[in-house]
Amino acid sequence: MTPAAPPALRWRALVWAALLMLFYALPWLRWNGRQALLFDLPARRFDLFGLTLWPQDVGVLFGLVAVLACTLVLLTTMAGRVWCGHACPQTLWSGLFRWIERSATRRLRPPALARLVKHLAWAAVALWTGITFVGLFSPIQPLVAGFWPARWSGWETFWVLFYATAAWANAGFLREQVCIDLCPYARVAPMLCNADTPKVCYDARRAEPRGARQLGQGSVQQRGRGLLDPTSASDYAFRAAHPALAGPPPRFADDRLGDCLDCGACVQVCPMQLDVRAGPQPDCIACGACVDACDAQMRAWRFPSGLVQLASENEMQGRPRRWLRPRTLAALLSLAALLGIGLHYL
Repeated sequence: MTPAAPPALRWRALVWAALLMLFYALPWLRWNGRQALLFDLPARRFDLFGLTLWPQDVGVLFGLVAVLACTLVLLTTMAGRVWCGHACPQTLWSGLFRWIERSATRRLRPPALARLVKHLAWAAVALWTGITFVGLFSPIQPLVAGFWPARWSGWETFWVLFYATAAWANAGFLREQVCIDLCPYARVAPMLCNADTPKVCYDARRAEPRGARQLGQGSVQQRGRGLLDPTSASDYAFRAAHPALAGPPPRFADDRLGDCLDCGACVQVCPMQLDVRAGPQPDCIACGACVDACDAQMRAWRFPSGLVQLASENEMQGRPRRWLRPRTLAALLSLAALLGIGLHYL
């Protein structure tokens, strides 16, 4: 018998909801009577919250892009793929579409009705996403007013439908394939990380050998079993992850099992469909969903949390984490230099 896990912490859903609402609200913000954020290409005028850029100010725009790029590099070296896991549009919209899919499947019968409602909701969200994005380049109020009766120009119609289709396809169907096969940042991010960069880690010494067990069995600390040596822990984890290569793992008595219940909760919630227990995953976006799912199971069994955690390799091996590293200092100095140059010319 497996006790029901309490709900995982909902802070991630709140962050995602806040970022999505911010995106949909951006075109509607006003500044001195004008749209606060508007890239008016026909007028060759960019309005950025009171700062107006003209074609001769293109250097300022490039400078802003460079500052954002350096900030992303610094964030990656310090905190790992936090952008991918918590702020990337692909992650946000895929999460929203998954929530719609789960809600329709859980609440509607028969399945055909659930699929119909799901696709209608996806289409509505995708269309509003396309309108919102185009509203950053064409004034949003006339754009929305021209939706019905249809008064959009040919270009407005094309770009709204283009971005709506892209949102519908990427978030509804491609999902993790966008991160794995299409995203350039996903190729660069591993090169910005090292042994001091946080990532999702599995404590195999405490967790292995994994397996279901009867109620009443305490954690390895409570039972006094202690932690496995690194070699044995890696061997058990490899056998469990690759039974076709290593053969089926041996069976153990309950008192010899580690703290992993082999419930699969960490795999079920992973948006990338990865198993964190199989070792380092270059495609992991470090969203922490598996951390919350595992911690919920640990709380249900009254085990200590942290079986899956966000930590650096050095921290997992008991070594101190270095915050100031050559790569971090280089990104920090580059960002400071760009900001200094920008403030000087502004």
